[in-house]
Formats: sequence, C-alpha cells, structure tokens
Amino acid sequence: MKNQTSLTYIVFILFVTAGSVTAQTIQREVKRTDEKEVKVYLNSTFGSVNLEKGDPGKIVEVLYRRKDKDNEPELDFEYSIRRSVGDLRIEMNPEGTKVVHSRNGDVNVNLNHINMKPDEWYIRLTDEVPISIEAELGAGKSDFDFSGLEIEDLTISTGASSSKMRFDEKNSGVIDNLVIETGVSKFVAENLNNANFRKMTFEGGVGSYYLDFGGELKRTVDVTVSVGLGAITVVVPKKLGVRVKYEDSWLSNFTIDDEFIRKKKGTYESENYEDAEGRMNVYIESGLGSVKIKRSK
Repeated sequence: MKNQTSLTYIVFILFVTAGSVTAQTIQREVKRTDEKEVKVYLNSTFGSVNLEKGDPGKIVEVLYRRKDKDNEPELDFEYSIRRSVGDLRIEMNPEGTKVVHSRNGDVNVNLNHINMKPDEWYIRLTDEVPISIEAELGAGKSDFDFSGLEIEDLTISTGASSSKMRFDEKNSGVIDNLVIETGVSKFVAENLNNANFRKMTFEGGVGSYYLDFGGELKRTVDVTVSVGLGAITVVVPKKLGVRVKYEDSWLSNFTIDDEFIRKKKGTYESENYEDAEGRMNVYIESGLGSVKIKRSK
C-alpha cells in the first residue's frame, strides 16, 4: 500500500455475528479540497464491483464487504493531486489469483490454493467535479450507475463477467468517445444517450449484449458496434432518426424493425432520419451470432 496524500485513511470495523462468525468491512475515503477534475483508474481481478454517485464533499468512498471470513482482502488505493487534478487509482488484484469457470457458468477464484467467493466492492464518487474513468474488470459482476455524475471520459473493459451500466440522468459533461470492450460476458447498458457522447465504440467478444439508447439526444452521433460470437440487441427510441449500416455475413442473423427503409444493400434508415432533431449513425459488424435493431417508445 502506497499513500501519496494525507487525505487518505483507513478505517477497520469488525462485526461479530451469532456463532462467532466474523465479517470484515474496510472503508477508505478522500475528502475534496481544491480539485478541478479527477481521473479515476479502476482495476478488479474478480468480485462484484458497484459504482454510483456519492457524497459531494468526498472525492471517493470505497467500501468492501468480505464474504470469505478466512481470507484477508487486498486493495491498492492511491490518490494524489497535481495542479488541481486528482489522480485516483483503485486496484483489487491480488497476485497469484486464478479464475476457474465451472460447467454451469459459475466463477471460482483460487488464491494460494484457497478457494474464495467473489467479494463485494462499493465505490461512490463526487458529482462536484468532472471525472474521467478507465475501468478494467476481470471475472465477476459489475453495476455502474453513472446517474448524476459529470463524466468527461469513459472507457470500460470487462473480461468474464456480467456487467450493467446506466445513465438514468443526463450527464452534465460531454464524452468525446465512449469506449466499451467486453470478453466472454453478458453486458447490459441503459439510457446510453444520457451519457452525452459524440462517438461510441462497442466491441463484444463472446456473449449476450443489450444496448438501450434511451435518453436525451439533440445532435448527430456515431456508434460503432463489433461483435465476434454472440447475440446483440440495439434499442433506439422512435423519436430519433437512425441510419444503420450493417456488414453482411452469412454466419450471422440480422433483423430490423419494419419501420426502417432499406436504402441499399446493408443500409437502412428510419422514416424520420432527415427530419429528427437527434440522429444516430450506427455501424454494425458481426461474426457468428445474431443482431437485432428495435424501436422503443
């Protein structure tokens, strides 16, 4: 553990339950000072990672709940400030960790020949300053709720995981390029247009993906989707004008709502594309699997 600022501190709280079974909670936090923006790097080898808006007066709060009473949690937490820019690094990746997938899809973690249960991490960020986030997630689950945060840059990379992200409120920042990369996973995103991005790139490996572009959009944006082996559903509100360019592959199945007009081979447009205030240009490439383009209300 390396601490680069006196603002970071550790609180250990022990809870004793019936039968003398001990669980442990670790809490770390950084109070806000003169930061004008914060850059966040998050790395998790395994476990359940949950992120949401927190106390405006605190740059970050990290809460950990240990499921396995026989193993100590390991967390690298560093924070520094330079020229009013905060640099936050949170790493949950013990050395020697091996992830094993069972036949029924369960994720098992082995550390030093000890089987461990995926742990739970809770991260809360301030909404008082612009935030840039780069997250790398391994095995486990993640639930990222960016509602109410001011996000200026966002890159998410997931491995063998089940992940969900959402923007239930309009992002007050502008994301030039929203990047999502997934491996063997299930990924669900809701209200993506509330992310307030100019360009979005989604790359899926093997899995099931659901991209809901609900939310407010009053500009023209570009969305690039690439899927290797899997099923992806793209949902777009009816009020938005949409142009879809799809690279045909005899190995994949492509379906699109009847409202879309086929302009030429591989190109479709919604009836309101030219007149809509918000427009999306969607480019899709699929290997082996299925692609669905649907309209929502």
